[in-house]
Amino acid sequence: MRKYTVPTENIMPETTWQLIRYMARPYRFKIALFFFITLIGVIGWTAAPFAVSLIITELSQDPTIDTKAWQLVVLFAALRLCDELMWRAGDALMSTIKPPMIERVRAALFSQTLQKPHTFFVNASSGRIGHWINQTTTTMNELVDTSIWTCWGQITSLIFSAIFLFAAHWMLGLLFAVWMVLLFWYNMHRGKTFGSLVANESDERSKASGMVVDSVSNATSVRVYNARAREQEQLATIQGDIVRRWKRSWRHHLVTNTVKGQSASIVSILALVIVLWQFSIGNVELGSVVLFLAYFGSASSGLWQLAWALDQYYRYFGTIQNALSGLAGEPERSGRRVSDKQLPKHIDLVLKDVDFAYADQPDILVLQDINIDIKKGQKVGIVGHSGAGKSTFVSLLLGFYEPSRGSISINGIDIRTKDPSFVRSVCAFVPQDTSLFNRTIRENIVYAKPKASEKEITNALKKAEAFDFVQKLPDGIDTLIGERGVKLSGGQRQRIAIARAILKDSPLLVLDEATSALDSVSEQAIQKALHTLMQKRTAVVIAHRLSTLKHLDRIIVVEEGTIAEDGTHEALIKQGGIYADLWRRQKDGFITE
Repeated sequence: MRKYTVPTENIMPETTWQLIRYMARPYRFKIALFFFITLIGVIGWTAAPFAVSLIITELSQDPTIDTKAWQLVVLFAALRLCDELMWRAGDALMSTIKPPMIERVRAALFSQTLQKPHTFFVNASSGRIGHWINQTTTTMNELVDTSIWTCWGQITSLIFSAIFLFAAHWMLGLLFAVWMVLLFWYNMHRGKTFGSLVANESDERSKASGMVVDSVSNATSVRVYNARAREQEQLATIQGDIVRRWKRSWRHHLVTNTVKGQSASIVSILALVIVLWQFSIGNVELGSVVLFLAYFGSASSGLWQLAWALDQYYRYFGTIQNALSGLAGEPERSGRRVSDKQLPKHIDLVLKDVDFAYADQPDILVLQDINIDIKKGQKVGIVGHSGAGKSTFVSLLLGFYEPSRGSISINGIDIRTKDPSFVRSVCAFVPQDTSLFNRTIRENIVYAKPKASEKEITNALKKAEAFDFVQKLPDGIDTLIGERGVKLSGGQRQRIAIARAILKDSPLLVLDEATSALDSVSEQAIQKALHTLMQKRTAVVIAHRLSTLKHLDRIIVVEEGTIAEDGTHEALIKQGGIYADLWRRQKDGFITE
């Protein structure tokens, strides 16, 4: 099966034209060959009526079908056969170009979107992102179809039609050429406004798409809170905006079409008057009358289709530009990559004078003056009240954000001097909100190590206390688990995530409430597995259940973004501070009065 190469560019195309150039670049020769082949076909198709006009003129002068007449018949047949043959050859050639060319667009948008920083995905709706990527791919497909099957054929045939009309009579050719130029100018002038209206309409459609995906993804909450009517009302509000914007673009389109239609009628009437007048005074022959009827009827239809195609172009460009604007923005910071062979086997982690504030609230420090030195193989717990900054601390460790001040170093190397993939390559992470793909259990587990053996996978499942329940599923490890793992319970999802982290076998382990969805029996078993996993590894563990941190080397208490306490479990209990108070309030993982 053919794999489509991902783009090497690190910047999302900013305009539709940039995206078109990127899409067509590898296929330039074949595209040029397609236009050359079909140009020959257009010439044959356009010249065929001219051959007919010569036959009519010949017969009007001498009704005997002589050698010259038969030669003209052969010429007509050759032109028509050439037309059909060249377009079919072009069709066959395009079938080898278009599918990979269009999928190159999807690959480019998908690849560049994945390179966006963490903040992009925090601020954007996944439904809108998916809508932008898929709609742009579909629209580019329609744009290519309109270009090669409508615009190219119509433009070239209109040019040759004008040439042949000039050959029949200069007044016919001039009238046709002036009408064609004026209609193009009018369409271009009106099209800019139309494109802007369509872009706004497309933006509202992406909002609706995002809202639908968000509602479907949270279908359980919709049912639990009897919110079906509210969700429908919210969608109806967005749909109202869509309809209003659609009506504005439609009215604009209606005015444009009225002008085009009336101009076509007027020009056709004038041309008919001219050709009859010139025929009556003997300036044109009967074949020229036939030529006029053939060309003007076809050309009027062709100009109308071309004008319609131009409107579609503005619709396509507006839709694509809306998506590119939504997907715009700088990619995640990149740096010098480290090969797998150069990755460290042990981790020393140092946070020095670290401050952090979110970009949209630069004056509010979430973390302030954080200084932590975690030695190789040390197991450190992070505790604190909700909102103290623990999750932000994890995001900094994983390179999702960068310190506003200070530095984070691994083995003495500031991670900002490396590509963000460096810290993620040496880290296994189990989040509180388990993130699973709508794929099989096997695919979810080996995501951490694609080339893992069956023995390694089984071992990871057993250590995560997941092997037994996986074996009981309809298709075992190859069972599809639904979107975000919805077919599994919360505890089962968390055990799959733990198995994935175990399989990765990284020197740095970050656990963010990794056992929060487990029952006490399962948690106790997995704690033993995690304890074994943490041996000879550096580990950072965030947990509200303080009993899970009791045996760690150190416990750091974060309060209002600063380090309030740092020590062993026993030392902090004796200190009688924040940690001791939290410990007193918990007994076997339950809050007491």
